[in-house]
Amino acid sequence: TRRAMTLKSLLRALVNMPPHYRYLCISHLIGWTAFLSNMLFFTDFMGQIVYRGDPYSAHNSTEFLIYERGVEVGCWGLCINSVFSSLYSYFQKVLVSYIGLKGLYFTGYLLFGLGTGFIGLFPNVYSTLVLCSLFGVMSSTLYTVPFNLITEYHREEEKERQQAPGGDPDNSVRGKGMDCATLTCMVQLAQILVGGGLGFLVNTAGTVVVVVITASAVALIGCCFVALFVRYVD
Repeated sequence: TRRAMTLKSLLRALVNMPPHYRYLCISHLIGWTAFLSNMLFFTDFMGQIVYRGDPYSAHNSTEFLIYERGVEVGCWGLCINSVFSSLYSYFQKVLVSYIGLKGLYFTGYLLFGLGTGFIGLFPNVYSTLVLCSLFGVMSSTLYTVPFNLITEYHREEEKERQQAPGGDPDNSVRGKGMDCATLTCMVQLAQILVGGGLGFLVNTAGTVVVVVITASAVALIGCCFVALFVRYVD
């Protein structure tokens, strides 16, 4: 019989999951925290920092109109992100045969961390729009690689059960759906962390530049984490 998934069972899965599953969830949380930190304030960053507009000036003033133009261009940057995310997802099948899942995971975090860092340090309209393509690499990575790893973990465990003496291949304690749901919960947790902490950082620093710098720093930390702690099946 199949057991229904409840909040209690989901929390139990989080607490009792094997270490390599837990590390994968942590890396997913770090990645989404970095990605959402950038996405949440990106159009505001374009309007205030790249275009040097002022959202607090009078609505008929030049400064406010410049800010609106920056927000509009920022929306085009997010569109570039979506297009490159689709393209990169298509080519991932080819890339994974050369660099593996570890290479894909590491590359996604690294490119995003470097890209957002350059945007924060050198805010320029054209370079920022070009670097928006790296956002797409990160989003594609977050939507695919961790779930591929979950599949690899389960495939490995299934082989071990089949090879074990008296093993029953149908008697699985952990379910793939439960692990995928637990992994997806990291997205919601990242939203809570970003929503609760990023506004405070912006108010403390007095500038939205801190947004992309934070995104870059968190992504580079995640880059080290996926290289050192996440387990990859050979």
